[in-house]
Amino acid sequence: MSRMYENGLSLAGANVILAENGKEAVEKTRSEKIDCMLLDLMMPVMNGYEAIRQIRANKETVHIPIIVFTNLDDHPEFIEKATGMKIEAYLIKSDVSVDDIVKKISHYIK
Repeated sequence: MSRMYENGLSLAGANVILAENGKEAVEKTRSEKIDCMLLDLMMPVMNGYEAIRQIRANKETVHIPIIVFTNLDDHPEFIEKATGMKIEAYLIKSDVSVDDIVKKISHYIK
């Protein structure tokens, strides 16, 4: 699934950096220039909530716009927990297309 989004975003002109799990995503924010992050909540090694917490706790990465992109439905508990962590958007995978994601990311990239 991530390869499909990688291809779609690349075709739209984005430079995509993939991470296989939350820990790797956090590490990449420290080693790569990240303009915007599309982050799942359900990941191995470190979940998305912990990844967001670590990214927001680091003064070098706190500014990165984070868009949660998950299969977790729009149950208020999931949204409240994620939005309480200062994310820019909460998207449900089944409700959006690659074009929708490109538009949302474009909004946060200057």
